[in-house]
Amino acid sequence: MTAADGRTAVQIFGTHANEIKAVLLDMTMPHMSGEEVFREMRTIQPGVKVILSSGYNEQETISQFQGKGLAGFIREAALQVEASRALKIHELPDLFEPTSHSMRGQ
Repeated sequence: MTAADGRTAVQIFGTHANEIKAVLLDMTMPHMSGEEVFREMRTIQPGVKVILSSGYNEQETISQFQGKGLAGFIREAALQVEASRALKIHELPDLFEPTSHSMRGQ
């Protein structure tokens, strides 16, 4: 499932929280920041694994999530390769396999 902005991401997550095992979250989105979306998703489902994606400096970016249970960080430049690797580590389906389904924001 994908969302075009932070507000839609939270709505989709709220509807499908029991089905979602991990979230690949962009730090910069319209309507809500990645940090706000992370906080909302963790309120809905405290144990959800969230992997943050950003083009900004990794240390600077993840420092905002210190001690909040972030599952990982992926620089946007290496997103596809690193996301596949991170999902395999957490034994989750690969989002980039041809059989995966995607749902655009509603």
